[in-house]
Amino acid sequence: MIDVEKELVVEELEENKVQEDATKEEKSKKKKKIKVEEQLEILEEELISVKDKYYRSLAEMENYKKRMSEDLKKERKYASMTLADKLIDSFEVFDQALNMETEDNNLKNFLYGFNMIKEMMFQALKDEGIVLIESKVGDDFDPLIHEAMDKGFNPDFKEHAILKVVKKGYKFKDRVLRPTMVIINILPEETAEQKTNNENNEE
Repeated sequence: MIDVEKELVVEELEENKVQEDATKEEKSKKKKKIKVEEQLEILEEELISVKDKYYRSLAEMENYKKRMSEDLKKERKYASMTLADKLIDSFEVFDQALNMETEDNNLKNFLYGFNMIKEMMFQALKDEGIVLIESKVGDDFDPLIHEAMDKGFNPDFKEHAILKVVKKGYKFKDRVLRPTMVIINILPEETAEQKTNNENNEE
């Protein structure tokens, strides 16, 4: 009888131990599961961060490519600008020489032929993108395309109007190659003071 009780106690103890072991194992599994989930969350965050950095780098690379492409286009577009500037100097001297007055018929024929050559040269320059800046007496002074060489006064013109074109200006494509050199109309100080006084009196 005692042996049976002992066996029952032993069995109960063993069952308790098995249950404890099972509980411990479950807790251990739960801990492992929590750790795995935490690691997964960390990995997911890292993956999001890496993806974000990757997309940013990709965007920066695309922007860099676009900038480089634009810079190359500009370089190609304006590559011959320096040469064009030098050619314009020679063209201007040639043009001045052809504008000389003469009564000699032979010389007039030569000048006529040279004028044709000049027109052909200028057409070639136009084809490369050189354009004459159209400026005439009476036009408003524009600092973007004109350069004031001197000032004068003519009451027939409004203030800051062009009184004289000293040297022609040119554009190379959409850039100013050389501004037009001009003399502009500026009211003398006395006239400006009188104008101001008259305006004040009217008020």
